Amino acid sequence: MSTTRPRRHQNQACLLVALLGLAGCPKAGAQNLLPNPGFESGAAQPTGWQLTDPQGGEWREPAWQGKRALRVRGDGRNSAAWRTGLLPMQPAGLYRLRFMARCEPGASGGCAVSGTGRVNRDFRLSDQWTPCSFVFAAPSGVSNDFVRLGHWEVKGALSFDDAELLPVLAAHDPYEEMGEAESVRNGVYHFQPDFAWTGANYHRPLWLNKAGFNSDRWVFSEGSELIYRFAMPRRLAQTGARLRVNVNYHVAGSLRIEASRDTRTWTPVAEYDGQRRGGQTNLPAALFPANEIYVRLSMPGPGGSLQVNAIDYEAPLEGLRFSAEGHTQFFEVLASHPDLAVTLHPSHPERSAVDVGISGSLSNRGQSRLTFTQTIESGALQSRAKTATVLEPGKWAGFGAALPVPEPGRYPLTLRFDDPKGQAVFAVRTEETLSLLRDPRPGYWLAGEGGKQVWWCESGWKIGSRELPSASPVRTNHRPVTVSAARGEYEAVQVHLCGFGDKTLKAAAVEGLRNARGETPPVEVRFCEVVPVHVTRPTDESSVRGYYPDPLPPLALPRPGLPSFLSLWITFHVGREASAGDYRGDLVLVVENETLKLPVSLRVNGFTLPRETHLRSALGLGAHEISRYHKLSSPADRMEVYEKYLRNFAEHRISPYSFFDYSGIEVRFEGEGANKRARVDFTKFDQAAERWLDQAGFNSFSLPLRGMGGGTFHSRHLGQLEGFKEGTPEFARLFRDYLGQVGDHLRDRGWLGKAYTYWFDEPDPKDYEFVVEGMKRIRAAAPGLKRMLTEQPEKELQGHVEIWCGLTPEWTPEKVAARRAAGEEVWWYICCAPKAPYVTEFIDHPGTELRLWPWQSWQYGVQGILVWATIYWTSSSAFPDRLQNPWADPMSYVSGYDYKAGQIGYWGNGDGRFLYPPRREPNTAREPCLDAPIDSVRWENLRDGMEDYEYFWLLDQAVQRAAGQGAPAALLDQARALLKVPERVSKDLTHFTTDPRPLLDHRDKLAR
Repeated sequence: MSTTRPRRHQNQACLLVALLGLAGCPKAGAQNLLPNPGFESGAAQPTGWQLTDPQGGEWREPAWQGKRALRVRGDGRNSAAWRTGLLPMQPAGLYRLRFMARCEPGASGGCAVSGTGRVNRDFRLSDQWTPCSFVFAAPSGVSNDFVRLGHWEVKGALSFDDAELLPVLAAHDPYEEMGEAESVRNGVYHFQPDFAWTGANYHRPLWLNKAGFNSDRWVFSEGSELIYRFAMPRRLAQTGARLRVNVNYHVAGSLRIEASRDTRTWTPVAEYDGQRRGGQTNLPAALFPANEIYVRLSMPGPGGSLQVNAIDYEAPLEGLRFSAEGHTQFFEVLASHPDLAVTLHPSHPERSAVDVGISGSLSNRGQSRLTFTQTIESGALQSRAKTATVLEPGKWAGFGAALPVPEPGRYPLTLRFDDPKGQAVFAVRTEETLSLLRDPRPGYWLAGEGGKQVWWCESGWKIGSRELPSASPVRTNHRPVTVSAARGEYEAVQVHLCGFGDKTLKAAAVEGLRNARGETPPVEVRFCEVVPVHVTRPTDESSVRGYYPDPLPPLALPRPGLPSFLSLWITFHVGREASAGDYRGDLVLVVENETLKLPVSLRVNGFTLPRETHLRSALGLGAHEISRYHKLSSPADRMEVYEKYLRNFAEHRISPYSFFDYSGIEVRFEGEGANKRARVDFTKFDQAAERWLDQAGFNSFSLPLRGMGGGTFHSRHLGQLEGFKEGTPEFARLFRDYLGQVGDHLRDRGWLGKAYTYWFDEPDPKDYEFVVEGMKRIRAAAPGLKRMLTEQPEKELQGHVEIWCGLTPEWTPEKVAARRAAGEEVWWYICCAPKAPYVTEFIDHPGTELRLWPWQSWQYGVQGILVWATIYWTSSSAFPDRLQNPWADPMSYVSGYDYKAGQIGYWGNGDGRFLYPPRREPNTAREPCLDAPIDSVRWENLRDGMEDYEYFWLLDQAVQRAAGQGAPAALLDQARALLKVPERVSKDLTHFTTDPRPLLDHRDKLAR
């Protein structure tokens, strides 16, 4: 193991491009390091590339552009790749690998692999050419390596085209001296890296890298070593530190962890192996206080093999208890000049500006005047900005080049400084993400003076905690708070108050709503406060760290100590007896002694939403988790709070898996041997079903199957009944006896059509035979009971499933139509997958997504939606000895699937979490809380989408009636056109609006 000072990784807060020859930095004039990057030249094979398996691929058409591309193919069990010879890569240097790739039609399984011999990243591809890219740190002490593009266990073929490998510079926040994954929260430093980010294995604290890397985890074998250097912002001293490491995969050997103040003397901290797969430990107190701490992870013994996917570090700091977020931006250097020193600064994702750009400073280190033209451009924006600059010898000048952007997204930028002959003196390429929290599109101005701002926007936006920039279009976009809803509908808006900090909001109400006849509508108005949650680990590359709005606790008045930015969520619930028409009134807000009267416009549409919901749903809800967080012990308290959650579901037109956690069907078996019979008591279940199915309108429920086995792709098991194993004649007789009675009873009460079984989850092909046998047993016992399976309709399963519930990307309109034509139902689900660019359930994704999910259901002909949970508030793996606080940590961590206590896996921010528990610390609270659940922005938008679905359904019914009554063909054609979801709302599953206004515009046309 190395004990001498290594060549450290590049982690400057600013970049002196004049010194690009230094270790860890690319040299001047760096270009694409890959040979034949377009794969166009060569004879029998592309120049500079060769196949690892001569039978594993071809060099052929079709290409993304040009004539030829690299192709690899497999049988689902092997791997193959095209690779270069050794390339002159610098030890500890940073590089970006970028390429285009696609899977050919019919390909399945496995993944694309890419990278060097020591650093790999997997990609899941579609059948469309897709850009793939990541930055990585080359290992310390390694001066060259090859690059490969290939596949692992793909059945079918993949193609690659237009690859490039460019040297990269990393810029970190120059003010706080922190990079990506680093933050200070209330005086405590945190390093929480996400190795799946675009920078892969690189973060600012990385000091020595002598380990392999695969996609999102470090790979350790004999002699592997990592050192992280934790130097604090503002040169503050650490008073202690805690380290958490997770070994996500282990074959043999142990991981040794040590700490040091100077890299000369190392103190043992922990050791992890196959039995102890990671955990959290305090660093020795003797190391503190310290301005910098080194942490080393190594595998000293022979024959070892393990992987590490989490290395988290936190340290309390002396002095100021401030909060700050680090940020890292990567720049690909395309050209440089020895006399020009350029310092680059990263843009911060949470700044208030609504543009993208590059800033820094220039210094002329030569003896001659430098004259050049500065140009910044972005192909995505089809715009550029030019500035002429003259720099005398020994002088420096700051620069800032920016382009306005129309909406959030990822924008490639190129900055060039050209001499009078048009030759590049300096050029870099980067990519900046404009976060959805900095979206320039939403909002209408209401009032403001003296630094105070009041504005509003529709419910489909996610607004970051920021004041409006002076050039914001909101300031010139005036409009009353405007709401449109049908009778029986809920519709919400957001009102934002800036600059009222530390004052008290004493009152909030909507007053004086009246129509032209002076009538007051029966409308209930609810006020909630929009609370941001801190996303420290983005769900995927489409999002960034930041404070995202999600929980919606009821607004408690008076509300003292207003923050600098406060958002109110105002929900209008129109009574079913309201008269159609337009109503005007005021939103009245009393802040200290100041009363604000802001105009409100409400339109009540001339129709009523049906009481029943026509898009079926199945979302998980468990009474046990409710009782844990509400601290409920008495049966009466548990039932009372559980029913508040059920009422909340009913108000949102969502059906839970179960409404009968405390009112189940009671089954007992009496008799002996062949005379043993089932006795089924439906008393409690019937009372609950009458209330929640007949009255509240739940349109589905999952019927638990006593004695039935089950499982997932991960593992499976057979069940047993009264001591008889599933699959035996004795089991079949008892199962048929009991379940047959249940099926007959549900049919008699009119509930069988709402029931389904959901006993196996996400099977792999290896599970299909097991699933089919189980489905046959259910069909034999209760022929009318619908069998759901969370899988796409594979040939081996067809004929044994009544409800197909596949992941959303698995469906096309043609697939849906085929299964419906066969008399089967089609549902779909989302969970930890898919991620962007699909509709998701994640907190750090656009607000329109969940409202659009029912629209896409109508668009594709899908009849039901499913999400595995709504109150997944903690993970038994990530929090084995305490409860997670979802108000403080929005991430949903993996549990189950053989995850051991202390193991960490990430499902995404808000996965399985639409409702929030009481707003208190769950590990110290002791008193029972009988409050209703706390809604979320995503939950409210999902309800809006469920209500929008009824607009389509109502119009479709009206068209059918009108067609039967001989209505004019032109009118019918116009109405039928509105029944098609327009492309500007949703073109397909990966192209849809993030602006709620096109959606609301079409909804208004449906209403009219």
